[in-house]
Amino acid sequence: MKKIVSKGAKTVSQAAKARPAETRWSIIGAAVGVVIGLLVGGVGIAALGGATGVPAALILGVMGAFFGNRYGISRDRPLP
Repeated sequence: MKKIVSKGAKTVSQAAKARPAETRWSIIGAAVGVVIGLLVGGVGIAALGGATGVPAALILGVMGAFFGNRYGISRDRPLP
């Protein structure tokens, strides 16, 4: 198990070093999304006759990471 964790950490570290802007902006986007989500509170999701509450911080954190990642990719790999 220790080998698997070590190998995974090495792979993530190499990817972060290869694409620094993508990594940085993904983390920034996730952090901003979580902060905004904490200010909003929660979101209700209703479907198929049931409903549940989901923290907005979770949803906006994922969305922020996605948009930050897309922006970071454009910074790491500009169009020719």
